Amino acid sequence: MSAADTPIGSLWVGTELRWLDLLALRSFAHHGHPVTLFHTHDLPDPQIEGVTLCHASEVYHYSDELMRRVTPTVFADLFRLHMVQDTDLTWVDTDCLCHRPLTPKDGYLVGYESPTTVNNAVLRLPKDSAALALLLDRLNDPGFVPPWLKRAHRKKLEALPAGEQLLGAAQLVPPVFGPQALTWALTETGEIEHVLPRHVLNPVHWSMADIYFNPYGGVEGWLREDTQCIHLYASRIRAAHRRNIPYAGSFIANIAALVKHDFGGKPFRQT
Repeated sequence: MSAADTPIGSLWVGTELRWLDLLALRSFAHHGHPVTLFHTHDLPDPQIEGVTLCHASEVYHYSDELMRRVTPTVFADLFRLHMVQDTDLTWVDTDCLCHRPLTPKDGYLVGYESPTTVNNAVLRLPKDSAALALLLDRLNDPGFVPPWLKRAHRKKLEALPAGEQLLGAAQLVPPVFGPQALTWALTETGEIEHVLPRHVLNPVHWSMADIYFNPYGGVEGWLREDTQCIHLYASRIRAAHRRNIPYAGSFIANIAALVKHDFGGKPFRQT
């Protein structure tokens, strides 16, 4: 299977992409993956060959009220499940870099981010996945109290009026429908056996997200021959790195040079 046979889908909630997101999208297109970027607001076309824009409502019929009441994180966690179910796209967060072409196996592409937690930054499940069906069913129940939450959180939700538990969970713990939910569902159905080792999709722990910007290296030791994707954990990257052009010689600068990402004609910073 070539990269062209594994189209990618991602989502942006907002009106302007950051340079890191543009770089990530370009990295998948560079490796031959057709990319569809779904969006919730008017968004300028990034003009990246191989990247197509599509409104999120084409896949997920959501209400304006939902957009007002939940964070972009919650919306993205819900959207990706519907996208995986209703399209032939493989989900990828906009802060993931393509290191090698993605290669699903038996319809699955999902990896650990820690010894016990599965990350959903890269996600492909078969259409008949019991875990996917379980999540979509539970997250369509307004009275559902996520069993993976701490007991104290569950007790708070159980005290809410009937039918407000699901939204309450999203407001109480915004990442509630993300990695922990996916880990729970895959464990419940036995599909946890399909989850790949951490180094394949999420090689560097989020606590070291600044390492990609070090001009003296440090990333390479985390990567292996079968590493396919590098999850940057953009929210954990220091603002100074997100705002500025990277230093020459850093991992992120090398990727930018490889995929011909342009910083408005400005050169990489020098040490």
